[in-house]
Amino acid sequence: MLKKCIVCILILLLVTSFVFAQDRAILIPKKVAGAPYVVEDSQDLFGKTWRFYRDGFTDLATDSLKKLISLFGFEMNKNDYYIVVANFNDAETPIGMLHGDSYFHDTRIYGLKSSSLYYIYISREEEAKSYLSTVLTSKSSYFEEVLPYFIGLFPIFSQATAQASGEYRTWMDVRKFDIPKKFQKYCDINVVVKKDLSDERVLAHEVFDNSSLERWGFGIGTAITSADDVDITLENGVIVVRPKPELDLATFGLINFFFKPVDTKARQLATSFHLCGGLRISETIEPILGLGFGIPVDFIDLHLFAGYSVEFAQDLEEGYHVGQEIIEKDADPFKLNIRGKPRFGIEIRFP
Repeated sequence: MLKKCIVCILILLLVTSFVFAQDRAILIPKKVAGAPYVVEDSQDLFGKTWRFYRDGFTDLATDSLKKLISLFGFEMNKNDYYIVVANFNDAETPIGMLHGDSYFHDTRIYGLKSSSLYYIYISREEEAKSYLSTVLTSKSSYFEEVLPYFIGLFPIFSQATAQASGEYRTWMDVRKFDIPKKFQKYCDINVVVKKDLSDERVLAHEVFDNSSLERWGFGIGTAITSADDVDITLENGVIVVRPKPELDLATFGLINFFFKPVDTKARQLATSFHLCGGLRISETIEPILGLGFGIPVDFIDLHLFAGYSVEFAQDLEEGYHVGQEIIEKDADPFKLNIRGKPRFGIEIRFP
């Protein structure tokens, strides 16, 4: 009965994770006050950015781009995200993102607030006009995506053109998105940039992955206990004692709750403390609850954990003894024996 209840609970969790269909929204960002900006780029930072980018020096190109943006008097917040399009010409219009010290071509966003996403379009063409199409598609968290697989573990269940007049005059358009709440944690942001709506040529296109840092994750743990236990069972109708393996090595499927949110899509040094709870991967039911912490390992997320598990074992009813042959067909010589066990082991967190 207990096993059936646990299976039903897990199935319920699975169903509720996927009852909501994907939502989509088309966003039209609002222009920032003062945009489009214009500046005399006497240092030709725009041209330097293009030359660095063309030769593959993306970091230097990004540095020049940041200097150019600051030249407009526009101050960027390091905690916000800026989708940046540099229109060197119609054939060379790279799109990327500026956020803190991240790489220009990073497409990962770690959760958004209602007003933390901007669009910046820089061009030598007057007023830096562009047509922007932005579609948000909601998605599940990593925890929800992996849950079915976790449940399945258990057997129970070209160059820029210079103009003759004002050749260094550079324009920058800045727009600010208003992100709906349902898309702030998990969504894909599909950005398409064109000169105008009727233009068949796409200047730039990118899909940005917005996946918030998560407190929930999964792991596989191997633990030992110092308890020296035995199982009492029936073999060929006779009550026998079956010794458990020395130190009782056991494997558990664990769900982790991290005190500090972690990036579930990137390999990290395992340094975060977390609570862990789960079930033994076995035909028998044995829940476990414990506390884990990471140790620095370069190639894998390895954690140590200590906890306490509860085993539902069998004990003899009064009047029965080991070695006794059970003749009556409907006789049940066993009663439930709940045994607590200290558990110490290692856990591999995935992904």
